[in-house]
Amino acid sequence: MQIPAQPIKLLVIDIDGTLLDQHRKITPRTQIAIQAAQAAGITVTLATGRRYYNSHQIADELGLAIPLIIYDGAAIIQHPQNEVVLTQTMPADLAQQVVEVIARHQLQPVVQLLNGNTEEVWSGPAELDDQWTKGYFAVNPHCARRVPHEVLCAGQPDPLRVVAFAPEELLYERLAPEIDALPCSWNTIPRGNYKCGEMAIMGPACSKASGVAALAHKLEIPLQQVMAIGDNNNDIEMLQEVGWGVAMGQAAERVRAIAHAVTASNAEDGVALAIERYALPNASVTSASMPGA
Repeated sequence: MQIPAQPIKLLVIDIDGTLLDQHRKITPRTQIAIQAAQAAGITVTLATGRRYYNSHQIADELGLAIPLIIYDGAAIIQHPQNEVVLTQTMPADLAQQVVEVIARHQLQPVVQLLNGNTEEVWSGPAELDDQWTKGYFAVNPHCARRVPHEVLCAGQPDPLRVVAFAPEELLYERLAPEIDALPCSWNTIPRGNYKCGEMAIMGPACSKASGVAALAHKLEIPLQQVMAIGDNNNDIEMLQEVGWGVAMGQAAERVRAIAHAVTASNAEDGVALAIERYALPNASVTSASMPGA
């Protein structure tokens, strides 16, 4: 079995489909593995497409006191203080072009931004919500500021990202060709927490990878000593960027193909297994001490 060439000093874990099992829970074995990593001197954090609003509870459950990488790398927030460490925003004029592309294809753009350390979500008029965006706002009914499409980003503060919700094939067929022509970065996931595909459009070069690189630099940890675990398209750059990228067993082939290693699925304690195999062997706590190892 191959192991990282250098000891792991920073462990970065995706949340959905990775840290959380098929019941959307953190298993006891995963909790113990993360605690063992921390006891061995490894810094543990999260890198997610989620907002801080629905990530901080996960960090609390793990007992993390560390900057979290959220919005697919567009923001880093110190937890639990909810203090902004870094943002990678989109220029408002570029975001407005993205809004116009999305609206032109009869989809409702969702704009996410920070006002100080307060998260805000702006979108078009409610009567223009499509079936997929309605699902998002059903889960997040409190957070929308409704603005006409033509001024949703124009003349407004630079946002973190613009998101569109629809089946993934629709996002690829309709939006991707036009979004690809703009100077921005973007990713899609086939099925997110709102039971449809999601496209996240961000500023140039923004990704989970850029967020991990920025945090590693802040912590003075070389990327060669960073291990990341993920399962989805928005994890690909991150897994490639770090010294040791681990794909979950249920990840798509394109994700598994670029990883240094593939662990078990999230239904089989894949995160715990990855920590036991790759992060702990060179540390003071070994996998022999782990339950179920």
